[in-house]
Amino acid sequence: MDLQAVRATASEIARAAGAVLMEKFEQPHQERVKKNVTDIVTEADLASEAVVIPRLAQSFPDHHIVSEEGGGAGIGKPVEEAEYFWYIDPLDGTSNYASNIPFFTVSIGLADNNMNPLVGVVFDPFSDELYSAALGHGATRNDKPIRVSDQRALAQSMLCSGFPYNSFKNPDNNIREWKAFTVQSRGLRRFGSIALELSYVASGRLEGLWEQSVNAWDVMAGIIIVREAGGRVTDYSNQVSKTVHDGKQVLASNGHIHQQMVDVLASAQSFTDS
Repeated sequence: MDLQAVRATASEIARAAGAVLMEKFEQPHQERVKKNVTDIVTEADLASEAVVIPRLAQSFPDHHIVSEEGGGAGIGKPVEEAEYFWYIDPLDGTSNYASNIPFFTVSIGLADNNMNPLVGVVFDPFSDELYSAALGHGATRNDKPIRVSDQRALAQSMLCSGFPYNSFKNPDNNIREWKAFTVQSRGLRRFGSIALELSYVASGRLEGLWEQSVNAWDVMAGIIIVREAGGRVTDYSNQVSKTVHDGKQVLASNGHIHQQMVDVLASAQSFTDS
């Protein structure tokens, strides 16, 4: 399979979906609660998905499609027969979008049947920045090569994270980890779109991020973009596993500060267990 051709097709589709999001941005939104009051979907999520899925299905009929809002259920080859899987978040950063905060993306990632990322496209329509990567072909922003930061000191690094939707009742809600990194880094940010945050790590705007309890469609595209930009993505114990690719535990960095971040996370977990 020509991964560069796949990358180009996915990029065109992401831009088309982003145009739909911009048409609806700063307009009155129709919101629907999913798992709880902080986990919502808008009409824009569905409109973007309605652009992405038919075009992917037409371009890659032998692939299976998995999408956050469920529109990909049953599209393409059956799960047990498919060699390739698309993981789609038609609007990553829905809460931002619903509040007219301009940090949101379209995220489109391709993986093999073992969940190894192959192609990733993340489009920020507000800033008109399209991040993309294909395995073995590097990462770009608007077709220009990007690389991770060369920063080697955690104390001088800018980091990012987020909190689970059920943080109000989940004891493993990332607050201890956030506190630990607050005193050991230059600063922390929470942008509300992990696909965009991973792209920022890839382009050197951030040195690292950590997050858990997200999903494959949130991170599949961003993971390959970080790796192809020279960064490292593992779980919290510095291992590469399905836990990373399905979004259950993601630690991404420029590679230089990765072990330092692993150590901070271990200390925070140790405090939790004590």
